[in-house]
Formats: sequence, C-alpha cells, structure tokens
Amino acid sequence: MDTQCISCTGTLEIPADSYQGEIVSCPGCAAELEIHSMDPVELALAPEPEEDWGE
Repeated sequence: MDTQCISCTGTLEIPADSYQGEIVSCPGCAAELEIHSMDPVELALAPEPEEDWGE
C-alpha cells in the first residue's frame, strides 16, 4: 500500500503485513510514523521515547 508521509508529503510504502501501532520510517525524510489505522491507512508522528534517568 502506498500512502503519503505526513511530514514531507513523499510517497511511503506500507507493507501488507503491517499492523496498527507499528512504527514505520519515511525513506524521504526519516520521520518515524505510527500506523493508527490500516483501512484506510492513517499515520501520525510516532511519540518520542522518554528518557529514563535510572528511576
């Protein structure tokens, strides 16, 4: 499935075996995107990992 990157508007290919919640990377701008829905494909910027200060 092809869709559009929400960061750079480039073409992003989503493999058929992808699933909701998976993180994919845009080959054009390297943005990390989270798949919110597969039918239709909806993407959102992936949340940034929080730092763990050993707590």
